[in-house]
Amino acid sequence: MKKQIGALALVILFASCLKVSEQPPTTSSSSDGSAEQSEIGPRTTVAAVSTTVTTESALKTAVANAKAGDIITISGTINLTSTLQLLNSGTSSSKINLTGGTLNGSGVSSGWVVKCNGSYWNITNMTIKNGPDAGLVFQTGGYNYVSNVTATGNHDSGIQIYNGSHHNNVVSCKSNENYDTQNAGENADGFACKLSGGAGNKFTSCTANHNSDDGWDLYGQPSSVTITGCVATNHGYGSNGDGNGFKLGSAGQNVPHTVTNCTANNNKAWGYDGNGNTGHITITGSGGSGNGSGLFTRIF
Repeated sequence: MKKQIGALALVILFASCLKVSEQPPTTSSSSDGSAEQSEIGPRTTVAAVSTTVTTESALKTAVANAKAGDIITISGTINLTSTLQLLNSGTSSSKINLTGGTLNGSGVSSGWVVKCNGSYWNITNMTIKNGPDAGLVFQTGGYNYVSNVTATGNHDSGIQIYNGSHHNNVVSCKSNENYDTQNAGENADGFACKLSGGAGNKFTSCTANHNSDDGWDLYGQPSSVTITGCVATNHGYGSNGDGNGFKLGSAGQNVPHTVTNCTANNNKAWGYDGNGNTGHITITGSGGSGNGSGLFTRIF
């Protein structure tokens, strides 16, 4: 009889434990008022997704659903009919990755080829071409990394940062043959961080060649920009193109910028142009030759 009672007690105890383990996680309020999960109950994580896309529809679906850690690989050439918008954000430890292939913007009726309003993206190893406006634009957000991207044949700047976008790191990219036919070459720079870009933007080991306006344009840029190990050649074709290798601000500004170990060759105007910016522009280890107006304007 005692053995039967003991067995029954064990069954009841096991059932009781099972009910506790099946309960959903409880929540409590943190000090900032937000809900947080307690240590009771399982924690659920969603695995990152790796997707290869070959069509515009599949690419835009993958981008719209992208989350931290996802890898979206473009295979071959995708002909876009409208701007590809990167609106989601990764995290500092787990970025969203967009890589490979070619994005052809010749079918986009107006606007940029790629617009990034999100943060924590890795954009790598691709060509962005033939847009009716700029190729790749960082409009808001920040902490994005761009590497081995070629922007070519666009009708405004190849790669541009503005409107508060901050702490973007552009590395080993090329921008060439961008020409804004609608303005006779006045606006299409190789790389631009101008008008309203945020803080902490950097360009490293990039090359700009034969763009209709400037190689780098920091016109109206309110925060400091760092340019390191970059090359600007053959700029200023088209009747309205300024043709500076590195345009480092504009009149009425007092913004420091840093240019280190760069080269400016065969540009229509200046190799390095302060353009009226009275900020302390630091140019170190940089040179060039064959620039139409000379190598340096006065650097403050």
